[in-house]
Amino acid sequence: MSYQVPKPFAWNFCGTCGKTLESIHDGQSIQPYCTDCRRFYYRNPVPAACCFVARGHDELLFTQRAVEPCKGEWTLPGGFIELGETAEEAALRELREETNLRGSQVELLGVSTKQSPHAGAVMVLGFVVHQWEGEEVMRPDTDALDLRFYSRHERPTMPFSVHRELLAAYDARFSD
Repeated sequence: MSYQVPKPFAWNFCGTCGKTLESIHDGQSIQPYCTDCRRFYYRNPVPAACCFVARGHDELLFTQRAVEPCKGEWTLPGGFIELGETAEEAALRELREETNLRGSQVELLGVSTKQSPHAGAVMVLGFVVHQWEGEEVMRPDTDALDLRFYSRHERPTMPFSVHRELLAAYDARFSD
């Protein structure tokens, strides 16, 4: 399937007061600026978080997507970070929403920022979930059709390059 990369969102009006923005130099480049709110508008990547949940020595949890983009394909549990939550909170919320698992003791594995054909630029923070519970009540929910632990040699190909990059970092760190 071929995707077109979305064009960057053009800021024309202030998101706070609605005033037409002016193009002003911010010290490095020309950026949209609200003179009333004294605020520059930038084209930043959308922040997201994903989880690495291991079972035993060799298995990682994957979710089968229930929504577009890439409905039906397998990815790591995760999603977009919401206002008012930390990246760690977002990772654990997404894990709970998609799998019904409760995680704790997360550690930042790495960050991957890529241009996405689905959402523009995305910055994904990958977290290793060192402790989790609830396998007996684990079930796909919200954005997941199915859940499965895959061994290293049977893992599915993931559609998102940020997940693939973070998985490579995980394997480099936790390989035998």
